[in-house]
Amino acid sequence: MASEGNIKRRWKLLRAAIYVVLGFAIFMAYMLLVGKVYDIPGLRQLVLERRNAVLVDKIQFVTSKTALQQERLRELELRDNKVYRPIFGMDELPDEVRSAGYVSQERYAAFDGYENAAVLEQTARRQDMIELRTYLQSRSYDDIEKVAMRMEDMAKSVPSLMPVCPGPGIRITSPFGYRLHPIAGYVIFHSGTDIAGPKGTPIYAAADGTVTEVKHNYHGYGNVVYIDHGFGYSTRYGHLLAANVEPGQQVKRGDQIGTMGRSGRATGPHLHYEVLYKTRQVNPWNFFEKSIPPKLYMSLVTPAEQMAE
Repeated sequence: MASEGNIKRRWKLLRAAIYVVLGFAIFMAYMLLVGKVYDIPGLRQLVLERRNAVLVDKIQFVTSKTALQQERLRELELRDNKVYRPIFGMDELPDEVRSAGYVSQERYAAFDGYENAAVLEQTARRQDMIELRTYLQSRSYDDIEKVAMRMEDMAKSVPSLMPVCPGPGIRITSPFGYRLHPIAGYVIFHSGTDIAGPKGTPIYAAADGTVTEVKHNYHGYGNVVYIDHGFGYSTRYGHLLAANVEPGQQVKRGDQIGTMGRSGRATGPHLHYEVLYKTRQVNPWNFFEKSIPPKLYMSLVTPAEQMAE
């Protein structure tokens, strides 16, 4: 009986060993078969194409997101140029400035030879462009912030005070724009506003600034005063009877700078008043309050005798 039991046990062990060997052989055959199947050129190409298609989809998704970011950035740039910068009298940033330093073609040479190289290059270009223009837009906002912090100084520099106290005998005789010249007799552009009044009427600075010139010429503006107000603004006061300021003198809005006369080429006592912004004549009528009462006006100005004290 013992011998028969040993035989049964040995047979079981042998059968188990056979199963293990057969299983291993089958596994090896399977692996060999799979290897040969995936080594078939057509199937391998198909697998690669599918993987490539997935990558292309991902790249196109990134490209679409980049295009959306690019559009939003352009909206910010447009608002910056058309709203924020003009509010503070700042020039627009042209597109060639915003694109300055744009990377060269050599940066994208690494994509040469790749399938879908054009898509990769386009996406990389857009991302580089967004990074550059975002940086420049950030710098623009920094500049606007600096100007905004100087708003009080800027407000004092805008020529908002009428240079002559309104009242009886004070009138606008020649506005800004084309007119029939009173002496020459032909139509010519008038670069300022003529304000007529009695000889000796006080003339006041329209804004804070520095007197840059006080001079006289017989055939033009006669006795004339130039004031630089900063922030691109300057004013010119012509045909004065006399000036009571000197070049380099600092003046405040409402300080008396001279008196009305008819010096130079003039037909009667009046002030030829010009406002220049960035050296270009603009209409003075757009800056000062026309209906201010004389009493209120006189509370805002400083006559020459008070300035001398």
